[in-house]
Amino acid sequence: MKRLLLLAVLCMATIPSLTLKIGISHESNPTSTLPPTTTDLPTTTIAANIDTGSSVSPLPEVASTTGNIFPPRPRATEAPATTTTVAPQVEIDPFNATIPPFYPLISKDNPQYFCSCDLQSSKCDVNCCCDRDCPPETLRVFDCNSESALPLLQSRLEDFQYTHGLPTCQINDGWLCVFRSNTKPAKTPPLMADFDASHYRKWPDLLEAYETDSPAQVPSSESHYKFRQALQLIQSENKQLTTFDLPTAYEGPHCQLKQSIRHLQPMSSNCLMRNSIQLQQSLWSILNLTATHEVLPKPHDRDEREVAGLVIEVCPKRDDGKFNCLERENDTQLDILAEKVEIQVTHNFTNIIGVKVLIEGESFAGDDNEPQWLHYKVNFIAQNESHAKPTSSPLGYLPGSPIIVSRIMPQNNSEEQKQLSYFNGPKNSDYFHWLPLLTRKFREMSCQPTLDQKEVLRLGVDIVKQCQLQQAAPLLQENANHTDYCEGLQSRIWSQLLPYNCSSLEELGQMFVSQLGRPQPEKWLPLQLHYPEKPNGTPPSMLGVYDDVQQSLTCRNMFLSVRYEFHVADLALLDGAAPHQRVLQSARLVLGHRHDLEFDASEQQVDLPLSVSAMFYQLERRALSQASGVSIAEHILLVALLVAINF
Repeated sequence: MKRLLLLAVLCMATIPSLTLKIGISHESNPTSTLPPTTTDLPTTTIAANIDTGSSVSPLPEVASTTGNIFPPRPRATEAPATTTTVAPQVEIDPFNATIPPFYPLISKDNPQYFCSCDLQSSKCDVNCCCDRDCPPETLRVFDCNSESALPLLQSRLEDFQYTHGLPTCQINDGWLCVFRSNTKPAKTPPLMADFDASHYRKWPDLLEAYETDSPAQVPSSESHYKFRQALQLIQSENKQLTTFDLPTAYEGPHCQLKQSIRHLQPMSSNCLMRNSIQLQQSLWSILNLTATHEVLPKPHDRDEREVAGLVIEVCPKRDDGKFNCLERENDTQLDILAEKVEIQVTHNFTNIIGVKVLIEGESFAGDDNEPQWLHYKVNFIAQNESHAKPTSSPLGYLPGSPIIVSRIMPQNNSEEQKQLSYFNGPKNSDYFHWLPLLTRKFREMSCQPTLDQKEVLRLGVDIVKQCQLQQAAPLLQENANHTDYCEGLQSRIWSQLLPYNCSSLEELGQMFVSQLGRPQPEKWLPLQLHYPEKPNGTPPSMLGVYDDVQQSLTCRNMFLSVRYEFHVADLALLDGAAPHQRVLQSARLVLGHRHDLEFDASEQQVDLPLSVSAMFYQLERRALSQASGVSIAEHILLVALLVAINF
């Protein structure tokens, strides 16, 4: 009894001491309904609405998989047939996941283009040899040998004994067993006398980055840089060659080694300095290197007499946030307490075009004996690189990849064709093509609005997020319009619960979800709104009721939580060339309970608890809690029918 009393006291202590009361709204409240809103979908670029109650796929190439028909079992008195018959030719359905299709090699010019390493749309992926966005000269730079290439996607053979939970009749000769299966028998590979591991992928050599062999010792006569090849520097006066090295740490925070910058390979390094003096000395060593050396646009050729290098530009960050590139000097020393040093290398995949050193920091005020961090970063930027559109996979969604959304762009008149912001939005626009989740401040419960790609909804990740929205208490006046306050409060809540840049339920009609991880114009689903209390109706509007006796305000029919529900199917696309692709079949947003919020006049600020959850359902697999009863009933009915037929 004492333990229960102590537990109750601790639970009461964790409840915030607020005078805000939250209750469930009832239908007896005087409400007014919102007019239903409908959105006309684009005729050519957006798929039609899909009923969430059915599992029919909106994709034109998707076909439902038929069930397996088992032949009747032969009686014991029947003799086995001795005549030899030719098995009929079985037509392979490319959309049947249980039949291993044939995977032809698809070229870049083929309409059914599929490249497993092409992860960015309209942008060349580094070392992706089948990416049709890469110019032809990149094949001379990329490493396209068999060791670095990705292994071919192998088909999966389904086994009835394990997939359907039924044993074969050879193992358990009962009424519920598999008599015959169309599954092809697995072939046993022959034993290898001499095992050669060169055909398999291996862990990279981590110590290769710390090699100090200079290009002068290993001369090169190549006309372009190779992938992961160290960038070369040449001294302006004596024409000596060296590599472009940056400090790096090994088994500790202090940077004691040097690591070369390698072609098309971004890198970062975090160095802990003992004090600000050591930090400045490390920065000056980089600046002195840039003042006396130049970057070679291509590897050095011993047969060339004239060697032309590129000047490395040093650009400190100004107070207005822009970088100001300085003129080159022999001894470059900046009185800056640097925090970040970013090296931007501009290239055309084969040659280096320019190099900039961007420095961020504050003015050096004096000696500081406290440890300081210095962050190095190297980025490679392609020349005339177009803005890459967000993608989540080469075709279908990958597990854990972000869900991609888009909205209809505003139109000048109603006759214009509706377009999605994903395909027609301006470059470097403010459109956020993901579903953000609730985020909280560090070590606090208060909601923090942020647009971070790391804090978004991801495929297959069932999640619940909570935070508390801080809201100023209303000014309680008898003649004030308290309904406007409740509507404004609900609009602020919607901006936290709904997709980005949505502050009302009417704006959900403009939101669409991509069925594929690599979005296509005709593969989009509307984000349907579901109100559980009235599936065919709309939720009631907010209402503010002022109580003069209690000196309180009640906001009725308020929503504090939503739930995302997605249906996912495992399909074969591109005529079977891309099997087992995860495709979204339905997407909807479900509203939570309606609440009555009662505000007391004694409080100046209240914290509203908000909640967002997401669930992903596999169309081929039902949850155990939902399908267990149906499954048992079907088995009992099947056994009863078999027994009745037998007797």
